[in-house]
Amino acid sequence: MTITEFSLHRDRLVLTRPGEVGLVPAGTTDLTEVDWIPAGDWHLVGWAAEDLVALRRRGELGLLDTGRRMLTSTHPVVGRILRYNGEEALVAVVRDGRPVLCVHRPSTGTYQVLDATEGVSSVAAWDGTTIVLTKDRRVVLVRYDDTSSEQIAEIPAVSAAGDGPLVALTGEDQVPGVLDLASREVRWYAPGSAGIAVSPSGLLLTMAWTDHRYVYRVLDREGEVVGTPVPGHGIATDLTFTADERHLLGRHQSPAASPALVRWDIHSGQMTELPGQRRTETPVRWRHRESAQSPEWLYEPENGGHGGIVLHLHGGPRSQLRQIHEPMIAALVEAGWTVIGMNYPGSSGYSDEFRDVVVGDWGGADVAAVTARLRELRRDRPVCLYGQSYGAYLALLAAARELVDAVAVWAPVTDLPQLLESATGLHRQWLRTELGALADDPGQLNARSPINQPFTARRLLIGHSKGDDRCPVEQSRRFVERQGADRYLEQPGNGHEPGDPGAWTAAVVEHFAEVLG
Repeated sequence: MTITEFSLHRDRLVLTRPGEVGLVPAGTTDLTEVDWIPAGDWHLVGWAAEDLVALRRRGELGLLDTGRRMLTSTHPVVGRILRYNGEEALVAVVRDGRPVLCVHRPSTGTYQVLDATEGVSSVAAWDGTTIVLTKDRRVVLVRYDDTSSEQIAEIPAVSAAGDGPLVALTGEDQVPGVLDLASREVRWYAPGSAGIAVSPSGLLLTMAWTDHRYVYRVLDREGEVVGTPVPGHGIATDLTFTADERHLLGRHQSPAASPALVRWDIHSGQMTELPGQRRTETPVRWRHRESAQSPEWLYEPENGGHGGIVLHLHGGPRSQLRQIHEPMIAALVEAGWTVIGMNYPGSSGYSDEFRDVVVGDWGGADVAAVTARLRELRRDRPVCLYGQSYGAYLALLAAARELVDAVAVWAPVTDLPQLLESATGLHRQWLRTELGALADDPGQLNARSPINQPFTARRLLIGHSKGDDRCPVEQSRRFVERQGADRYLEQPGNGHEPGDPGAWTAAVVEHFAEVLG
């Protein structure tokens, strides 16, 4: 069972997996009892009410009730859906180059712009008349009615999370706190972590990034630590309190084990997998290390493998490779490859300076680091290059400079001017911010586009989804038309990720295996 999303409301759990939504009977977390309902390409927003699940897809809102009935909005949604309660939706749109919230009423198709929300980045709580949101590294409370909106309070915090009436806060210098929405009072705790969830009685869940994993603590109302759920290996994410407040529900994974929903006992820290799941196990050794160019993860077959190396470039650019389960990496390791997962300049998780070094410099310091790393790896052994999304962009640029035995990329950015021209709304705003001065320099945009570079790799595999909503499939089609490719695979679907990840992974493993022959 591959669970892609989940949402917990009191003691009721809803799941999604490709093409289906699963309702778990109230009062149980036994996943063998899930009622799976065909759902196509709908994605989970969360619980909208006691018996209603909110769903979204491009331009549409949907409600699924616990009796398996599906209701869809007759009016298209413009913008990024943040919350949906079944009657109103909070939607982020761009106005004058800045994100702003709108209240969308699907019954009439109308939008009400909330002026006091300009600069919004996330919504923590929403009770129908008051919104707790983060904007410009500030937490503010906004009240609205049918005709107007106004900021009614500002909290000295940089982020907020939760659903109310209690909201988890993070102040400057990683000080966690709890906001009582009714009184607007904040209870602050000792610094050192971020507040990410609050139980109904006021227990606070905090999170800190330590030793390349998230470390969690549960604090009582006096700030005393009552629990520390830390996995022995791998990483824990998406933790939330269960209704009994004695457990946390979340996701656990590692490079050797696929993601699974687990329950942690707050006091003992004991982790228990929810029944009804099958985890994929991979015989792999992994560790984090610093190279001359960038931090990286090293994944090695337990039996030593055949000696070939694959340099793996994550998407982003503001992402990072962590000690999570990556099916592509697991498949390559099982096929005997040693995989180096490079956190190239621009990756998050190390420092603000390292993360922001390529803002306004796409295809600059990052591709130079990748090229240098390939040069270090080149010995008497096969060296292949894999990238996805922005990592695919870097892979194509690096392969034009440094000889590799084979390249495989998914959803590559190949033509920066065309990408900028086709982008709209929040995506266009993000892209212009990332490109900085490059966005207004056609010569540099063309020079940093793989479609205009000589391509010398012996073998090239490109894959893309036909309806990719972030990097249009034309980016790959035009590259193949101009530069050629040994193999070009298009999959149906509207997402940025492979619609059939198993088929794509198998194609990459087969493509790289030809190097060994």
